[in-house]
Amino acid sequence: MSQDYHLMERDIQVILDVYKYRYLSVSQITSLHFPSLQTTRRRLRVMTADGYLEGFIASGTPESVYYVTRKGAEIVAAHLNVPLTSLKWVKSTRSPKDHYFLQHFLKTNDFRIALTKACHISNLQISLLGYIPEYYSESTGKSGAVKYIRDFICDVRDPARLIHHTPDAVFALEKDGNPALFFLEIDRGTEVVNDPEKGFLKSFHFYLNYFVDGKYQKYSEDFRCSPFKSFRTLFVTTSQERLDNMRRGAKEIYIDPPQVKRFIWLTTDDHIARDSMFQPIWQSADINDKSLYKIG
Repeated sequence: MSQDYHLMERDIQVILDVYKYRYLSVSQITSLHFPSLQTTRRRLRVMTADGYLEGFIASGTPESVYYVTRKGAEIVAAHLNVPLTSLKWVKSTRSPKDHYFLQHFLKTNDFRIALTKACHISNLQISLLGYIPEYYSESTGKSGAVKYIRDFICDVRDPARLIHHTPDAVFALEKDGNPALFFLEIDRGTEVVNDPEKGFLKSFHFYLNYFVDGKYQKYSEDFRCSPFKSFRTLFVTTSQERLDNMRRGAKEIYIDPPQVKRFIWLTTDDHIARDSMFQPIWQSADINDKSLYKIG
């Protein structure tokens, strides 16, 4: 395949990342690849004019967001030395109609970018073994697909009850040869925090039972590592007030042993934006626990 002479090596890396992240805003692309917004916009104009990327502005999103076109996907396939048909790219990829979904999606990508950069610049020698986003799916063999990380667990207090849940992402880190598993939940502050049948408390209940059951060990195969000692679920929410309300809501859920709540950690958007996530910015879901925790 011939390559457009306008395309630079860094442009190819941008196209690869836009494909990997599915949607990226101008500021996110800048954070990943460029020294300034001005440089980013100049290169994006070139890549858009040449047909590798497409941009749009959605309601509630203050800047342009980009996704990969078919021509861009061909660059990705050539770089990875795989056929285009093997990529998780479809012709229908375009500006999503659900603007809340897009804002949530971009917040999830903010976390992923912060995580990736923290692993690169940290002196803790923590490496990212892998990252599986919520939207990753696998074929059912009947022209359909299911979300790969959607799972269910039996309620330990009522085995006839199944709790279904899909995390925003699953990822694994490694330090000194020891793998650690994490589930990510981005909370945008739009759901109640005291209803056990939906929202925060439903997902909270899922993870408590998931921890007791041990079903999470299946991810050691995905990340090609030794069995995990446990896992952490990370909730990132909008404010300290919201975080405190979530901890109070979690207090009402009984689990044995109660220490399991300390494997669920919470922090706020501003901590992720301002500090390395490897700093002590995490509070456990146990409202009686006054400690601050750090990854690594």
